[in-house]
Amino acid sequence: MSSLEFTSTEYYREISDLADDLYSEALEQNDNDHDMAIEAIHDGLLHEVVDSHQWVIYTYSNELVEQFSANAEAFKDIYDNESIGAIVADQGLEALKPIIAYFAMYQDLTEAISEIEVN
Repeated sequence: MSSLEFTSTEYYREISDLADDLYSEALEQNDNDHDMAIEAIHDGLLHEVVDSHQWVIYTYSNELVEQFSANAEAFKDIYDNESIGAIVADQGLEALKPIIAYFAMYQDLTEAISEIEVN
């Protein structure tokens, strides 16, 4: 199986690992201050990780993120029907795939980081 193909279990393992790594990195960058680390994560680190992740970048993987994520409709919190229609009309249905994957993965990571915060 290539790194672009993955199962649901592998997807959630990656989310958990990314959340742990992101939190550790943010703590390290912020003198182990929990509140500052969480702020740094939400001020840009989370976006950087998701935006550059191969599963968001590659179309085949986008479809798997959408399939496995419990948050596949998270993009609808940002894009209204009119905006979605405009994207599809201008760029085709394929243009929605990375958008769906980005917001699904972003939300999944946000939830995983929140679980770390609780523990």
